[in-house]
Amino acid sequence: MTFKASIITLYPEMFPGSLGLSLAGNALEKDTWQLETTNLRDFGKGKHANVDDTPAGGGAGMVLRADVLAEAIDATVDKEDIRPRLLMSPRGKPLTQERVRELSQGGGVVIVCGRFEGVDERVIEERDLEEVSIGDYILSGGEPAAIILLDAIVRLLPGVMGNDESGETESFENGLLEHPPYTRPAEFEGKTIPEILTSGNHGKVDEWRKLQSLELTKSRRPDLLETQPGTPTHIMPALPVTDLLDGVAFYRDTLGFSCVFLDEGGTAVLQLGKVELHLWLSNDESWKSRDLNEKQIVSGAETFIAGTHSCRIEVNDVFALYEHYKKLRCLHPNAQAPEKKPWDATEFGILDPYGNLIIFFEWL
Repeated sequence: MTFKASIITLYPEMFPGSLGLSLAGNALEKDTWQLETTNLRDFGKGKHANVDDTPAGGGAGMVLRADVLAEAIDATVDKEDIRPRLLMSPRGKPLTQERVRELSQGGGVVIVCGRFEGVDERVIEERDLEEVSIGDYILSGGEPAAIILLDAIVRLLPGVMGNDESGETESFENGLLEHPPYTRPAEFEGKTIPEILTSGNHGKVDEWRKLQSLELTKSRRPDLLETQPGTPTHIMPALPVTDLLDGVAFYRDTLGFSCVFLDEGGTAVLQLGKVELHLWLSNDESWKSRDLNEKQIVSGAETFIAGTHSCRIEVNDVFALYEHYKKLRCLHPNAQAPEKKPWDATEFGILDPYGNLIIFFEWL
């Protein structure tokens, strides 16, 4: 089955572009995949064939009209066409190698190239467009992004790459960055190829490559390690309270958490950004300090007199958060401003009404 890509664009002359060269170009000539374009301007309104209009509610720029784009989509695909409909958009879900591989295993794609300030939300909903982003930056239009997406897809089609194993050992295929490659000459400007690679011991070579791949990923893309099987993703501290509803009220109304689950019989789940806390109802007050008002908050964690339960929350601007809570008057009278600790974290602490110590910190 031939992979078919349909592009809806204001600039059909931008295609195939680089897709007509090298691996993708050869595959296009061999009919391994097909490319067609639909000119969005052909569906424009009025004597000037307008495809955009001013944004509702005011603001800068122009927005692609829902009716124009819907007609272009309907003319490109019929109701029986099950190909994914993708909208290249900076607000879309980040493109991953996993998603690229999924798309390459289908019968093709329909790609809408966004322009101007965006696309009318109604056509996104009514034509079931999946918004896709190739990165956290802005292009002048979706055409370059569409070319990048198709280049990533086409090279994975059967027979496009000379050695299918090449695609299996590249960056992202196993969740890690690819190991450093070397080739001739054996010496370049005083630097030689690592001996292990010329040893002839394939087992040792594979082991070295895996280790190098892991180290590179740790230093450059530690976020990728979070997807490795068995890797812990986050911790959810559980703090005791003697009054569950009052505890929820404190974290919600004072610290800004949202309550996402509440079982008045004993458990509450609170969220703030990516942080999640569990409160559990405890009738045992032996852990609670004698008098919260007598607590002394001074420099150094070892001198912070509090209850036996605490948790640490990393934030992206510890000083701004401190000033925010200071204005809300939820800091202890003796609370210290954020201070850099010997372990390089700049932090401050807040006590909840039950003696639990919440430390907010930032690596600076």
